[in-house]
Amino acid sequence: MRVALLGPEGTYTHQAAKKYFGDFEPDFCSTIREVFKSDTETKFVPVENSLGGGVSDTVDLLRDNGNKVTAEVVLSIEHALISDSGLEEIETVKSHPQALAQSEEIISEHGWDKVETDSTAKAVEDLNENEAALASEIAAEINNKPIVRTSVQDKENNTTRFFVLNGEPEPEEKTSMMLEPGEDRPGLLHSMLSCFAGHQVNLSHIQSRPTKNKLGEYYFYVEAEAADDRMDKSIKCLETYADVKILGKFSRVE
Repeated sequence: MRVALLGPEGTYTHQAAKKYFGDFEPDFCSTIREVFKSDTETKFVPVENSLGGGVSDTVDLLRDNGNKVTAEVVLSIEHALISDSGLEEIETVKSHPQALAQSEEIISEHGWDKVETDSTAKAVEDLNENEAALASEIAAEINNKPIVRTSVQDKENNTTRFFVLNGEPEPEEKTSMMLEPGEDRPGLLHSMLSCFAGHQVNLSHIQSRPTKNKLGEYYFYVEAEAADDRMDKSIKCLETYADVKILGKFSRVE
């Protein structure tokens, strides 16, 4: 199977994809947007991190494209500090913006400058003197770079969720959707949420995003822990308040 995903080799996305697909042919892309544009049918993208929150690029691109969510994969994340220089010689740390945000304590402690890269693995590839990268231990192995320190993220409970798009259908346990309200009035969000509560459907994720049409106009990205008759009834209720786009029904793979 060929799968489009965020590269290069050695990213956390690559690790999670290997965990889910096993033996597969990766179509590495330099950005999440390029993954969505890829001609490769099956795609694999990060959607949320337990420390950094939702991945806005993924959510926005799901709204604008016809891809279907077919599975969710959860991976524990541990950032290693990778460098050819010693700890006291490091002046700059490079990585993906989320990895930098998740390791603020060690960065602030040493007063390092931060440089954002398209991926954690790319940061390891482009290391110069007196620079360090925050990435996986696998990325250090692939690039033959020393690990200065392991597990440098601020919190131990650091996990990332990924979506499989257009893959083989999994058992349906959760539903992912976009809600675009048809009007702006007091209590509208409360009314929409009552559609879930009224049918005993628990929400596991809700995120507001700008429509980019005009200031103050938003849509809602929602994940619900149901994919059965309760969900169908909730959707029918929601359609009285908003345009509803179902992105997929899927199950979680730990």
